[in-house]
Order: sequence, then C-alpha cells, then structure tokens
Amino acid sequence: MPFISLIVLLTDSRVPLLESLYLREIKKRWPQKHVLSIFTKADLVEKSKSNTAFNLFQPSARHKIIKLLKSSLSGLKLNPRENTNSIVVMGGANSGKSSFINLLVKQQKAKRTAEPGTTRGISRHKIPQTNLLLYDCPGFFPDKADKNLAALLQLLNFLPTTPDSAINYSEWGFNYLLEKHPTRLKNWINLADLNSLDYYSFLKNIALKYKLIEKKGELSLGRAEEKFINLVRKGEFGRITWELS
Repeated sequence: MPFISLIVLLTDSRVPLLESLYLREIKKRWPQKHVLSIFTKADLVEKSKSNTAFNLFQPSARHKIIKLLKSSLSGLKLNPRENTNSIVVMGGANSGKSSFINLLVKQQKAKRTAEPGTTRGISRHKIPQTNLLLYDCPGFFPDKADKNLAALLQLLNFLPTTPDSAINYSEWGFNYLLEKHPTRLKNWINLADLNSLDYYSFLKNIALKYKLIEKKGELSLGRAEEKFINLVRKGEFGRITWELS
C-alpha cells in the first residue's frame, strides 16, 4: 500500500484485547505505516479506556472523527507518494467498518451485514466536503485463537461458527457471565440464588420467559440458546467489557 497515508484500525470496545492482536498483524505486513486506533460501539460498555472511542450511530461522532483523522494526518511525515490523504480502514469482522464509513460519507455506501467475513474486495469512498479518501477492506480474523478466545469471538459474531467448533460458545458465554458478572445474571433472570443454576436450567428460564414452546408443548431449548446468543450480542445483559485472563 505505497499510496496510503494512514491506517485506521477499528476495534469493538467490548473486547479491547483485540487491538493488540490486530496491531501485531498490521505491523507484520506494513511496519512503516502509522496506525490510528479507534474503538467502536462505545455505547455497549460502561466506560471506554480510550479517548478515541465512539458510538457510530451518534451523528455528533462524525465531526469528532473527521477532526481526529485530519489531526493524525497533519502530524505525519509522509513522502510524496504517501501524501495522498488516503486512509485504509481495517478491523476485525463486525468491528463496525461499514457503519464507520457510512457515518463519514453520510450515505449507505458500505453494506452492513451481521454475517462475519462478507466484505470480499476493497472499495473506495470520499468523505464529503473534505479531501479525505477512505478504503474499506475485508475484516481480520485472528491468526491464532485458543479455545476461550475463539468461543468469545463466535459468541459476539466476530468469527464464523462451524458445526465442529471446539467449544459450545453459548455455554461458554453463560459460564463467563456466571463467574464474572453474577449480579447481572441474577437480576436478569430474577433469581435469589445462583448456586443451583446450570446451563440447562438457565436455558429453561429463557424458554419460559420468552414463551419458546415446541408444537408438543415442550420447552424449546434450541431456540432458547439462539435467543441467549442474540441477547448477548445486543448487550441485553448490560454494558460488559469482555476480558480474558
């Protein structure tokens, strides 16, 4: 990318550990390029640790981001070939790249989709009333992910799931909430005591709460599991930062 002036790395604020993973991958390929880290989905966490965190569905974020991009570019020492005001937008799957571009160009230029890994090629977009050009490229997938990281990425829809996944990421998510955020879980299912709660009884609670019933009148635990996954992805269990030890 000899003509690129700046790389913008987008990271979901809920999983800040991904920033270092993706930065390492970028630096392997383009060690001389400056990288500006921006955290997305700031509305889904209590408080971001970064001053470059934004809610991309808040119109006021547009001016702040453009100001940040211009400020970052003005501080770079670029050779004539790089001095193009061209910015490539990178990030993990479902990190908010399309929403980021659509906010800045004020149109639905980049296609948003819930399925990770759907951006195949590179597209070019101009930010109106500026001389800035954005290039959207396919999302990253971590080069190496252990079972816990893979389960987390699948749970939050950052990594495609397969039938032979090494771990049930839905059950992993339940156990994470039970260990790290028991009060949130207790309040959500309205239980006084979590000591007897296991994954199976938790799914039964969800099925009863949302009236997920099979034709024979039995509780649908399969649909309850799907419901739990969607609730986590929408942030219904509160503003949680997911961290791995």
